[in-house]
Amino acid sequence: MLTELLKLSLIETELLRLSLIETELLKLSLIDTELLKLSLIETELLKLSLMETELLKLSLIDTELLKLSLIDTELLKLSLIDTELLKLSLMLTELLKLSLMLTELLKLSLIDTELLKLSLIETELLKLSLIDTELLKLSLNDVEFDTLSLNDTEPLRLSLNDIEFDTLSLNDAEPIRLSLIDVEFDTLSLNDAEPIRLSLIDISVE
Repeated sequence: MLTELLKLSLIETELLRLSLIETELLKLSLIDTELLKLSLIETELLKLSLMETELLKLSLIDTELLKLSLIDTELLKLSLIDTELLKLSLMLTELLKLSLMLTELLKLSLIDTELLKLSLIETELLKLSLIDTELLKLSLNDVEFDTLSLNDTEPLRLSLNDIEFDTLSLNDAEPIRLSLIDVEFDTLSLNDAEPIRLSLIDISVE
């Protein structure tokens, strides 16, 4: 009986030890469960860290986009400046055209001035022509001859230096003085009692 009781006691002891072991195993299991939870938390934290990293990258991308936006703004300003410069260039081109037109107008004005001078000269020449016409109608009364050459075979040619006409006046204030260089006479009548009458062919008027 005692032996049996002893055996039973030993069995109970072993069972108690096994129970304790199970308890320890259960504790260990709980610890494993907690460790698993911690592992899950760490995983979540790692995910959050990765998300933060992505957010940081996105922030950097936003910063770069902002820089690009600023660059676009500056490029737009430069484009507007280029447009204004183009307008100024077109204005300068128009001003140059106007300057060339003014130069041409000035040239035309100078040409008009020269034409006016020529017109005045033509008017003076016309006046002289009218004077020559009137002179051809004159009858010379008193002529002083420096030299006289008589030749039977050709007409008489005289060299007349100064002849003063009292009867013809272009201006009421003063008489006209003419210098005759070469005069060709068709006939010459020398008579002390009557004046000499000449037919004038060529008269040079000073």
